[in-house]
Amino acid sequence: MTLLLVWLIFTGVAGEIRLEAEDGELLGVAVDSTLTGYSGRGYVTGFDAPEDSVRFSFEAPRGVYRVVFGVSFSSRFASYALRVDDWHQTGSLIKRGGGFFEASIGEIWLDEGAHTMAFQLMNGALDYVRLEPVSYGPPARPPAQLSDSQATASAQALFAFLLSEYGRHILAGQQQNPYRRDFDAINYVRNVTGKEPALVSFDLIDYSPTREAHGVVHYQTPEDWIAWAGRDGIVSLMWHWNAPTDLIEDPSQDCYWWYGFYTRCTTFDVAAALADTSSERYRLLLRDIDVIAAQLQKFQQADIPVLWRPLHEAAGGWFWWGAKGPEPFKQLWRLLYERLVHHHGLHNLIWVYTHEPGAAEWYPGDAYVDIVGRDVYADDPDALMRSDWNELQTLFGGRKLVALTETGTLPDVEVITDYGIWWSWFSIWTDPFLRDVDPDRLTRVYHSERVLTRDELPDWRSYVLHATTVQPAGDLALAVYPNPGAGRLHVEVGLPVAAPVVVEVFNLLGQRVFQYQAGMQPAGLWRRAFELALAPGVYLVQVRAGNLVARRRWVSVR
Repeated sequence: MTLLLVWLIFTGVAGEIRLEAEDGELLGVAVDSTLTGYSGRGYVTGFDAPEDSVRFSFEAPRGVYRVVFGVSFSSRFASYALRVDDWHQTGSLIKRGGGFFEASIGEIWLDEGAHTMAFQLMNGALDYVRLEPVSYGPPARPPAQLSDSQATASAQALFAFLLSEYGRHILAGQQQNPYRRDFDAINYVRNVTGKEPALVSFDLIDYSPTREAHGVVHYQTPEDWIAWAGRDGIVSLMWHWNAPTDLIEDPSQDCYWWYGFYTRCTTFDVAAALADTSSERYRLLLRDIDVIAAQLQKFQQADIPVLWRPLHEAAGGWFWWGAKGPEPFKQLWRLLYERLVHHHGLHNLIWVYTHEPGAAEWYPGDAYVDIVGRDVYADDPDALMRSDWNELQTLFGGRKLVALTETGTLPDVEVITDYGIWWSWFSIWTDPFLRDVDPDRLTRVYHSERVLTRDELPDWRSYVLHATTVQPAGDLALAVYPNPGAGRLHVEVGLPVAAPVVVEVFNLLGQRVFQYQAGMQPAGLWRRAFELALAPGVYLVQVRAGNLVARRRWVSVR
């Protein structure tokens, strides 16, 4: 057995780590030079047994890296196994060309410091490994505008604050159990981390009339929540709405009145109720909304803006408000909006819609939604939730803020933000999920420089909702044209002072797809035209000139 161990730090392009196979630790394999087209002194071959591998030790800065192999094999497919530290992946590579070629297996995240890698390629040859740094930009900020044109000053200020922090910080949030007289979830977080969440979500569940009719005890009240909020705490409210009538009381089906928000425990037909506005069931819908309006009014009277998240997870079908499909749901959402905002004059509400995967047709519309959330309950405590984030950015990027409105796990914020995943806030569901989060993870996240806790909140009530305060586009006079454009992008920017100019283009997933560094430029009008081979879609064009920045949305068409 050939055995060679070298501490490797090879760089090609800026920040790239290149590991030549022949310089690794060889276990059951050997260096060869029979084939042509390899780099360095040769390549490694002889991966015949499952334990045959080449291993590397290397150092890397923290970040996301695209893993690229220089390989050659004669068959159409070749199986590989890759281990980096404790992370492991297996799969197949597809042959391209007749000699050595590059194959990528995706991206990995590396913490700063020393790492190990082991690679196997059955019946193939490995020339090198490249770890190519991947830089994700911030998500595109949506317009500085609420759906309610009469929103209160404090609601506007809170929204302006959320916009200003989007892509810079994630707000720490927590769901509070409504069946505890004390704030047990908040207290637990404080005891573990020494900090409080910036945002707490409460549930109006027991104010549903069909629950109050059974003499439900209110362990917590809106007055308690208002007292917690004070002048700086951020309140989110949800409503597990017990059906207005037609509850199923059948222990054999595990159905009781307190499960009346589940589809399985009510025969209430929301589509039929909405179809007949003269019906008793339609009247009961309005009755329930009016009861909840009275509770929401308390927050408006106390000048507490509310991140209002009703009718959540509708597309899942497990709640009665989503049981009849997207059209009745959207009709109910709009009825709720009109009744609360225009009939009851509740202008302290920031409307949060909860999206479900693959359910774009359920969206009520931009005129009725301010923020889009996602409720995620992952089996893996280290899940990045990239697919959820990417889908939301594809659908709503540049249009709406995106939040992790419920989560059963707590992602590592240092990792997900390196991937460009910047939720506006996260909210951990109450026990048992909260206590299942590793206390060390909870503490690290609450003390991360990328997370805001209650003690770190600024005076968000002083924020003003207009574009120049929430997005620094006014720092530079920037024009991009034609818009839409087919391949050719013209950029014009007025430079108030001499400065180095950098032009970047990001897609709605936050991935940088183009960069141009112009170097130092004199004050005055600066122009450039770029030929961009980009897929049709919406992009964010960002121009930096020293410490000044401007951003514009640009649409690419064919």
